[in-house]
Amino acid sequence: MNSEVQNLVAAGKLTAADGEKLSKLEPGTYCLHKSWGVGKIAEWDLMGDKVILDFEDKAGHGLKISFAVTSLEILPADHLLARRHANLGELKSMAKENVTALIELALKSSGNSMSLDDLERLLKPRIVGEGEYKKWWEAAKKTLKAARHIVVPSKRTEPLVLRESGEKPGGVMVKNFLAKRDLKGKLAVLTLIQKDLDLFEDAATELLPVFQDISDTVRKAWRLHLKDSLQLLLARDEIIDAIEGASLPMGSMKVADLVCEAKPLLAENIGGLPVGQLGRMYRAFPEAFPERVWVPEILNHLTRTGGRAVAEIAVVLDSNNELDVLTEFLKKSVRNRTLSADLLIWICKERKGLAASVFSIDLGNAILDACEDDHVQGGPKRTGRLGDMLSDDKTLVHELVVDTDDESLRNFAKRIINTAVLDELTRRSLMARVIKARPEMEALMADNAEAREDNRLIVSWDSLEKKKAELTELVNVKIPHNKHEIQIAKEEGDLRENGGYKAARDQQAVLNRMKDQLEREVGLARGTDFANVSTEKVGVGTIVDFQDVATGETETYTILGAWDGDLDKNIVSYLSEIAKALIGKAVGEEADLPSDEGEARKVKVLAIRAFNTGAA
Repeated sequence: MNSEVQNLVAAGKLTAADGEKLSKLEPGTYCLHKSWGVGKIAEWDLMGDKVILDFEDKAGHGLKISFAVTSLEILPADHLLARRHANLGELKSMAKENVTALIELALKSSGNSMSLDDLERLLKPRIVGEGEYKKWWEAAKKTLKAARHIVVPSKRTEPLVLRESGEKPGGVMVKNFLAKRDLKGKLAVLTLIQKDLDLFEDAATELLPVFQDISDTVRKAWRLHLKDSLQLLLARDEIIDAIEGASLPMGSMKVADLVCEAKPLLAENIGGLPVGQLGRMYRAFPEAFPERVWVPEILNHLTRTGGRAVAEIAVVLDSNNELDVLTEFLKKSVRNRTLSADLLIWICKERKGLAASVFSIDLGNAILDACEDDHVQGGPKRTGRLGDMLSDDKTLVHELVVDTDDESLRNFAKRIINTAVLDELTRRSLMARVIKARPEMEALMADNAEAREDNRLIVSWDSLEKKKAELTELVNVKIPHNKHEIQIAKEEGDLRENGGYKAARDQQAVLNRMKDQLEREVGLARGTDFANVSTEKVGVGTIVDFQDVATGETETYTILGAWDGDLDKNIVSYLSEIAKALIGKAVGEEADLPSDEGEARKVKVLAIRAFNTGAA
């Protein structure tokens, strides 16, 4: 203990424990404070009960002795923070000229391992500027590739590590792999091994324990961890292929072995596998299921896996001279409308390649069916992809229709015109492409325009506003509320036994159908105030007085728009049977009106007046 400090202890002004701590904080010592950062002890002021420190941003800062001994952490003189305080310029030069030495210093200052976030906090912004750090670190990683005693992680969540200089990098990775007890941990180390194969002097020999461990682990774990087990085997085989002279240890479990054993569970457990690994797995099917049993097995995956698997499966079938089987399977699936959106998109992309023989107008109808089915069932994402493909692929529709027969072409064109799934602009754009390929279809467009005009609904402005308000509430309130109910039901667990989820999905289908109906009706509506109507004959917007010929009784009816019927007020829609019987009749003419009893009654028109709001 320092003699001056000992005098304070003897006088009872300082405890022995604090005296020992203070003696270590002698002037010239570097230390770290949680709030003020790194500092250097400048002097003691024992009479004033203070320790004076020069922090990086505040020189001559005094701390009470009792606070200093409990809050300051002593730093070795060779610690990066101490050197940063003592000679910042030196470290800035290292950042530019000797990155490896700077990172090694940082690691030694942190127990040979640290997170990338901790490294960033040490260096930024004093040693490497705030705006420069990202670019500097990218360059540093390339430089550190040659520094085999420093392990740069592939993920930011993994640590930066300084290896012991006597250890071979390859041996360290093998040891780390064998030490892992969980499959995800093994996969992470195997990824590093695959990336740094050049660090092994004799990879084929050094990695044999890894290959054997993977085989032994997968045999025990695949039933509980199928996807991770499959990834381990696939990554192992990728590594073996990359090493000259490498091979599996005798009796090792192969990918084909696992594919065969896990057959019932395979399709549901391969989501998220990289495309390269998917292809490698499907290439193992012929070995896993010999004597062509593999063909129906791999075709089964076509309808059960995501879009990324489609191309890989097709390549495997093609390379094994089974393309004709794929063709027949796709043709049958197109006819039966059993293809997923992923498969339909793949066929379109491969229409000049592996799927050339399947590409026909029937495929176009299958695409429209899939769009409409997903739309009704509330599947906007897939509908969007198919709809986007039809719209964005500028030659797709042309190639679908250019050589098809007239009847099939007309049916397909009518479907495009009338589908509720595609918006008006998209329908017009697609029909323009149809007409460009087959000009005779222009007449169909003209006929359809006339038909659409004939189908226009005459409605009062009030009823149109009510219908629009109904649609707005459906879109903005009822459908979002239903989606929320579906989400809540999903969170309750097993969907197969979840009555609330099923009810919510059924309601979703009902709401979507109501939305489609309302959109069609509003789209066809033509609002009017029934002004300036002719009264020469009964028509929309007129009030007609007529007499029952048999009884002599008189009645008055008002004939208004499609949604204005109110029998209590004797107001009928022009689409009603009563209105249809009266419309076109002049004063003095007779009409046969339908009755509730089913027999028509003869009436005679007495007078025709124009409707106005006061008359209602």
